[in-house]
Amino acid sequence: MLVNNRNKPHTFVFQELGITLWKLRYPVVLDNINPIKLWPCLRLLLISSDIPILLDDPFVKDVIRAMRINPREVYALTVDQIKILIIPSEFSCYCWWIGTKVVSNNLNSICLTTPSLPILKCDIHAKRDLWRQISDIRLNA
Repeated sequence: MLVNNRNKPHTFVFQELGITLWKLRYPVVLDNINPIKLWPCLRLLLISSDIPILLDDPFVKDVIRAMRINPREVYALTVDQIKILIIPSEFSCYCWWIGTKVVSNNLNSICLTTPSLPILKCDIHAKRDLWRQISDIRLNA
């Protein structure tokens, strides 16, 4: 839970006094919000602006299938929930940012970006861009 904070330059004075500074690794645990712990086996995060994306949506299912990812390895969340994530060390996955800008890339991820699902489903150019992003990932894998 705690990480030794020895590497900061201002800690030298505290070290001389025999005081060890500690920093919480997961400060969200102390908030009254239940943190979300990501499983190391996750391969795709669906991140939307306000409402989590439903994994039952046929278009979403097609994208997951095209990426050759098992639906059990997919998790949907909102941008606000990123603040309460507990990210395992050595975590890496794909992040599909749907209808929002990439807010944080501390997830060690490859990002796909698209407009919101209603727009994406009707816009041939946005669909083409998404499929191009997916094919680029598959070619580089």
